[in-house]
Amino acid sequence: MPTTKILHLACLLAALAISGCSASNGSDDEAPQGGSGGAPSKADVGFIEVRPIVIKQTNPLPGRVLAFEEAEIRPQVNGIVLERLFDEGSYVEEGQPLYQIDPAVYQAELELAEAELENAEARLRNANLRYERFEQLVKNNTVSQQQFDDAEAELNQSRAAISLAEAKVRRAQINLDYTQVRSPISGYIGPSAVTRGALLTALQPLPLATVRQLDPVYVDLSQTATEARRLQERLLRARAEGEAEKTYEVTLYLGNSDEAYPELGTLEATDLAVDPRTGAIRLRSVVPNPDRILLPGLFVRASVDEVGETRELLVPQKSVLIEPDGSKSVWLVSAEDTATKRAIQTGASHRGHWVVRNGLETGDRVIVEGRMNLKEGAPLKLESLEIKIGDSGSKSAAQPSPESELES
Repeated sequence: MPTTKILHLACLLAALAISGCSASNGSDDEAPQGGSGGAPSKADVGFIEVRPIVIKQTNPLPGRVLAFEEAEIRPQVNGIVLERLFDEGSYVEEGQPLYQIDPAVYQAELELAEAELENAEARLRNANLRYERFEQLVKNNTVSQQQFDDAEAELNQSRAAISLAEAKVRRAQINLDYTQVRSPISGYIGPSAVTRGALLTALQPLPLATVRQLDPVYVDLSQTATEARRLQERLLRARAEGEAEKTYEVTLYLGNSDEAYPELGTLEATDLAVDPRTGAIRLRSVVPNPDRILLPGLFVRASVDEVGETRELLVPQKSVLIEPDGSKSVWLVSAEDTATKRAIQTGASHRGHWVVRNGLETGDRVIVEGRMNLKEGAPLKLESLEIKIGDSGSKSAAQPSPESELES
């Protein structure tokens, strides 16, 4: 009896062991059906939908302030300075006397020229009377034709002498007027280079003083031809399309400060040739200067508004892959919501983004997050991101603003 119970218990344990093995084998067979044998798992990614954004080229250009008008005062005649008639650094009006040169010699020359004119007028009256008398006598053959012709020639010479004497008088008067040196323009006059008693020579190289008009002022900007190509094209197109009256605002920045100068200038003109010495072009702007903050020779920075405004496609720099050969590419979400890789060409950087020149179109979905270990054709679990220009791509950031500024 005990032997029978032992055999029965052994059979029961063997049956349980066989059942456990079957269950274990069954679970092993079902595992592939939920893993590699079933639908593949989807990769979690975050994407943005690229669209054009209005951006402006505001990279400050170096510039230099120039006087709107500038006149170097030089004497037109020789002489000794008798008096300086202005206060240094003051505002002078056009035509205002600045220096008085000793006029004695020029006054004497004027009087001499006037005396010569009176003498020529007397000769003319005598020649005219002789001509009229001979004109009657030649008709009666009282005088010869030759005598009459000589009288007529003398009359013409006397008239020419009058013109010559009048010209001498005018020249002497001009030289006398030049003894009072006047300002040719209105503006602020600098320090005087000479004092009372100085000997001046006509058209001397050293100016007596300089008068500058400081409101408004010119600001000449310099930009390399390569960087300014788009700016030049925009300006030339505007001129060609008859938009010469359109104004472009210029914002100035003094020194290293990012604070803008309170007065906005306007773009006045641009060179149509590149300076062969510097490889740059010159942009001339006119800027109001009511408080005389901008002084000639001052170096400033400036940005030209609107001229560099374009609509560009931007992608975050973190979404761009740089290949070993230097080329760039991005991962995109295909129409089937799978991963696909595409080569792109980029331009300038823009506040943490690249400007896309080629390879993307409006509406393309660029993968920004979850790019690691992606494979071509891999299924994706999508999450739309909103990226603000200048941010790193966080999920809570705002959409790109409609206008932004381009850094070159």
